[in-house]
Amino acid sequence: MLSPATSPSMVGRARELAALRQSRAAVEAGTPHGVVIAGEAGIGKTRLLDDFTRTLPDDVVVARGQCVAMGSIASPFAPLRGVLRDLVAHFGADALLTAAGPAGRLLPAVLPELAEGPAGEISQEQLHDAVSLLLEGLSASSPLVVIVEDVHWADVPSLDLLRSLLHTLRRGRVLVVLSYRTDDVGRGHPLQPFLVELDRARSVAKVELTRLSSDETLEQVRLIRGTVPEAGAVAALIDRSDGIPFFVEELLALETGPEDPLPSTLRELVLARYARLGEATQAVLRLVAAGGVTVEHALVEWVHGGDRDSLDAGVREAIAGQVLLVHGSAYSFRHALTQEAVHDELLPGERSRFHARYAEALEADDDRPGRWAEIAGHWLQAHAQPKALGALVAASREAHAAGAPGAAGQLGEQALELWPHVADAEERSGCTRARLFLEVATAYEDAADVRAIGLLEEALGEVPPEDVLGRALLQHELVVARHDMGVPGEQADHLAVLASLPADLDDEAEAVRARVHTGMAVLQMLELQPAADAMLQDAVAISRALMERTADPEIEERARFELVRGLTSLGSARAFAGDVDGGLAVLDEALTISRGDAHARLRHAEQSSFLLLHLGRFAEAARVASDSRDAQTAIGTERGWGALISIIGALAHLGGGELAAAAAILRRIRSSRPPVLTDTYSAVLAAELAMLRDEGSVAAAELHAARDSITSLLATDPNDLLWGARVRAERAYDDGDLAAAWAQVAMIWQQPHTAPGAAFSLIAMGARTLASLRGAGLAPQGTTDDDAERQLRETFERIAIWEVADDWRALIDAELGGGAGTGDDPALWRDAADAAARGRLPVAVRAHALQRLAESRLGRGDRDGARGALDEVTALAEAHDLRRAGRLAAELAQQAGLALAGPPAADSRAAPAGGRTLTSRERQVLQLVAEGLTNRQIGERLFISDKTASVHVSAILRKLGASGRAEAAARAAELLV
Repeated sequence: MLSPATSPSMVGRARELAALRQSRAAVEAGTPHGVVIAGEAGIGKTRLLDDFTRTLPDDVVVARGQCVAMGSIASPFAPLRGVLRDLVAHFGADALLTAAGPAGRLLPAVLPELAEGPAGEISQEQLHDAVSLLLEGLSASSPLVVIVEDVHWADVPSLDLLRSLLHTLRRGRVLVVLSYRTDDVGRGHPLQPFLVELDRARSVAKVELTRLSSDETLEQVRLIRGTVPEAGAVAALIDRSDGIPFFVEELLALETGPEDPLPSTLRELVLARYARLGEATQAVLRLVAAGGVTVEHALVEWVHGGDRDSLDAGVREAIAGQVLLVHGSAYSFRHALTQEAVHDELLPGERSRFHARYAEALEADDDRPGRWAEIAGHWLQAHAQPKALGALVAASREAHAAGAPGAAGQLGEQALELWPHVADAEERSGCTRARLFLEVATAYEDAADVRAIGLLEEALGEVPPEDVLGRALLQHELVVARHDMGVPGEQADHLAVLASLPADLDDEAEAVRARVHTGMAVLQMLELQPAADAMLQDAVAISRALMERTADPEIEERARFELVRGLTSLGSARAFAGDVDGGLAVLDEALTISRGDAHARLRHAEQSSFLLLHLGRFAEAARVASDSRDAQTAIGTERGWGALISIIGALAHLGGGELAAAAAILRRIRSSRPPVLTDTYSAVLAAELAMLRDEGSVAAAELHAARDSITSLLATDPNDLLWGARVRAERAYDDGDLAAAWAQVAMIWQQPHTAPGAAFSLIAMGARTLASLRGAGLAPQGTTDDDAERQLRETFERIAIWEVADDWRALIDAELGGGAGTGDDPALWRDAADAAARGRLPVAVRAHALQRLAESRLGRGDRDGARGALDEVTALAEAHDLRRAGRLAAELAQQAGLALAGPPAADSRAAPAGGRTLTSRERQVLQLVAEGLTNRQIGERLFISDKTASVHVSAILRKLGASGRAEAAARAAELLV
């Protein structure tokens, strides 16, 4: 008889067990935590987890997933399926789907047994959302411990999912525990960057298992044997095991004395138990080892194919010999090291035969999720390249449908590498080589992986010229990939491919023409190229004609898709060319033709609400964005694409002065734990809302926290970039940093094309900043104030194609009007305020125009006129919660000694004679001027540059009408109260 395999209680892990229990207790407060358990092979990671879970309270639900070593082939989300199955076993499938929210209906794409019918497809974003919401929802009823073991073998999609969970799961009684083998994670291993990220996460603890001390090893021996061997034997065992618990167990199983020879290699030690078993049992173990660390009994039986009694006898002896364990209906090797060693014992013929049998068995199991990656792995081990090729292609498509586009790309690339070695590759794969290149590149594109570009370039070098349609699709995808990833590339090749397509085409070829033509036209529209409108019209005509003539339902739907895509872009293009009503009508037509398709609904909502927002039709924009919520839910994009549409709706609410509605949308988006892109847009929205509510420190904090992502992510779209630049410019202006404000305005000239929309408000902000620079006797960096004004006005006039531009022009004229071009002409400000009152400019802009009207009237001695304008500002501020506007109006009124109709919003702390308000930063600077500090000393005290300090001092002198610093200092005592 062999010794017991393990000690009845764990040795030397009290501190590590306590750390796990502490993390588990911490999640009871509703904040998720993570723990990473690290250690070398055989150190006891699984034993620690077993002892931890065994002592958990009864109400805690444990769900475990196991990563599996599959060489270069990994089945995406294998550990997730294990976790989901445990959760289904405890809560039931219905509760699982309900807890995951709207995206729950997509989970069968990963775990088909959750679906009553055929499983659909799920995107990576949708999957991450669904799993996050699932864990959060289930933890409301029972605390969860989610364990994923051996993540050094995890596939990249599983790592991405775990990364998402540990970074974005912000609520719920959920503890996520990961384990990995440190000696398997070398330089370049995909787990390395993942671990670096986790090291920086505050909510993730690390537990590192070290080797046992001599005393601990002795205690382990005593617990296994029941007695302590003589000193010489113990010393030899301690020396030979080196404090690794698994090795202690295996050495004890050898029943050797201190003088007996030991295995010369680790492999021989691990195989010691195997070597003591009968030949028939060893054969069974080799068969099981070909299936992996854990294999279902039914699969082993199918692969064995022989006498069941002999199989059962072999398995029974292997269990008695403590090589195999039973887990439900599956057999597991007691340690992965044993499985690896036994698999290496396979003879070449056995290896090919066993792996081929496993592949055949899995092919016959239609209900097994993720099976094609396993099948491909087995066929490769069996050296059956033709069958491996077909399995790799199927595995790539399966991974893509399950929300693992990166894995789909990798599997597809392996198929492409195998292709030249398979004579009937097209028949085996079910597609042409060009089509496979296209599928793999599309998968990489969906994963935002730049490898898509290199792969498409390689494809164009390989696909022969006679494959005109294949090359056309590849060239189209290459241009799209370059555009999406910001990689420069020539579009002339794309146009040449279009020209090369023959005139007389069958329906399939015409569908390719529609695809390529529409894609090229959409890109030209996005880049604001003059030829875009004609290209889009041609694309629409091609798709419409094909949809009407074809009798093939599949081609009809492809044509419909391209027609909707072309019409949507054509509608936007026409609107941006000045035909607003015509453009909106075309957008509506696209929605009708789509027959209620959720993706088309979202494209329509995005384009229409964006246009309506910048046309000043705020209520319509908010309604369109809000009405798209059901489409967002239908395809599970509430945190991504749908949230970005909701942000457009929130901006429309801000424009209409409905700050509470905008704040509600912002709270909803942020409570959904959005991805980085959405979170970045949310930060800009939050900053704008905070400024309107006079929460400058909040706005500054939002922009500071998201500064890096704002710079990188908003640059993907010119209009979004200009919106972000305007918000940051306004924040810098409020802080008195005119140079920084102008730097943001100047971003408008870094774009190859400027379109109407967000550029209007940024140019207006530029006019305000330029006027203040002039008032301080300064010019924008790198230019003169006259050239800066000319550039602002010329840029504006190039895009002033919508009626709302007249209102913005009135504002810009007022900002730059007056004798010195500093915005002090009451007549121009009256015109600007009247233009804003038409309701096409944001309510906050109207309040600003009235405020400046009041200031300019005070400068001309018209106190009654100033009071009337300030009363209007106060009324707007009270009606729309514009606290900043209300405060500024109250301060100006108090400084000028005017009694307003409404209550004052704030006390005055500085009253320049001319009636111009000192900002909070200017009051700080004035205090330091009164103390006799120089500009450099002021800059050092306030952590600003000398130049910025000089700008503030110049503005103060101008507002106070002071002849110099001494006079300003003399007035400081009466103003700074």
